[in-house]
Amino acid sequence: MPKAPTIEQLLQNGSADWNRLRKAGKVPTEHTGATFSQLFSANADLSGLGLVGSEWERCDLSKMNFRDADLSNAYFHGGRMQDCDFRGANLEGATFEKLKLLRCDFTGAQGLEEADFDDVDMDRVVGLDGQEAPPPPPPPVQGITAFTREQRDKVMGPGAVLGLPSTEAPAEGELPPFRPQDNPGQLFFRALKRLGAPPVWVLDVPGLRPLIPTRLPPGSSLETLYRESVKTRLENKKPSADPAAVERAQRSLRMGSKDANIAAMYLREVGVVPSFRFSAAKVLKGALREELQVDDLTGTVDPRTTGALLELRLPQEVVEHTHEVRRRHAATQLYTALLEAGFNPENNWDEALESADAAMELAQLATGDDRQALLEGFQVFAALPEEARLRRLAYLAEALGHLELLGRLPEGMEPAWLTGPETRECHDREMTYVQSLRAEDIPKKVPALGKSELGVPEGEVPEDSDEDLFVHLRCDVCGKEKLIVQSPGEA
Repeated sequence: MPKAPTIEQLLQNGSADWNRLRKAGKVPTEHTGATFSQLFSANADLSGLGLVGSEWERCDLSKMNFRDADLSNAYFHGGRMQDCDFRGANLEGATFEKLKLLRCDFTGAQGLEEADFDDVDMDRVVGLDGQEAPPPPPPPVQGITAFTREQRDKVMGPGAVLGLPSTEAPAEGELPPFRPQDNPGQLFFRALKRLGAPPVWVLDVPGLRPLIPTRLPPGSSLETLYRESVKTRLENKKPSADPAAVERAQRSLRMGSKDANIAAMYLREVGVVPSFRFSAAKVLKGALREELQVDDLTGTVDPRTTGALLELRLPQEVVEHTHEVRRRHAATQLYTALLEAGFNPENNWDEALESADAAMELAQLATGDDRQALLEGFQVFAALPEEARLRRLAYLAEALGHLELLGRLPEGMEPAWLTGPETRECHDREMTYVQSLRAEDIPKKVPALGKSELGVPEGEVPEDSDEDLFVHLRCDVCGKEKLIVQSPGEA
């Protein structure tokens, strides 16, 4: 009788299979000592499971449900956990070490006083140290949630309209002080308040928590549906998936269409797993390269493109662009702070620059010691309309965040060379990427597949393949497996 697959194997095959088997009651609830290494998983239901002493090494987990699970003495090391639900879980003796926690909820978790959080980067984590989760916002009022306004006034005072403490708020008619040390989100919020009604493009940067437009223009395009879904989520409601739009989005990814970036982001917002990853890689990477080839110190980058690359886990030939986007972002942040304080290229902006260490750091990052290039970039940026300047700031900040997360993905998320989409499909969907292998790995890891696909006898290494890459794929529908040989010359 064949041995039942372990939880490690099931999750490696995808959360959809795991959730289906769990719902059917075909998997056990006790998984003491389970070990996960470089697992990339999203939306898996692990609620109520016994995961005592489990080990999670360099895993990237998103929207995982650990509610009421027994994670006592579990060990989480490295990697990233985003939007994970630990409510009611037993964390007695658990260790979280050298990882990032983003928007995770520990409300009501047990044993927190015995849990160890060592060198953990926490961002918007709730429920630790016994605090309650923040209340949900009330319905939006005129496109701006009353919760956000009232919360800012309560914490920061009436001067919050400019993002400043009330004691530092400028008098009426005076310009605010030069604050290059403020992060892009603060600069963005203050500038957005000055614009009045938020433009619809702010929904392309949900990571900055923008003010929400009152209403969106009607339409049935993927872009309109994507923005409606973002608006719904920012209003603390759950977006619903349109079956016809989901089909269009999956088709766009499969064909590598120009709107593949919007398609991937729409599927992400409505919680649908993309059926195709690699088919859209060429068009997405090409779009990013085109934007970065523009000779403009503050040239924008569409965060929906970088967001799609992150959602589809396509870091190859992408991560190396992080430095250029960071450079543009630093220049845009500096110029925005200067203009906010009333400095422009025609007055003593360079004196303001030298008055703040944060400004000098941004200038160094943007152009190094080339002050003339910094001035020319400032002249171009200052000549743009205010909304165009704000859009560049927001888009670059959001895109930079995506690229930095792409750089943290575990190795092996995307093979270095992968071509020929027609060879990767089965049952009208893209086969799931399992692993990349070298010739010497074939007899040790997939001997039977090497024989059936390559004609290589079991136990032997393929000849003249020292430089080749063997890409192992599996169909999630029928279980068929395939080996695709990629040579360096095909890159």
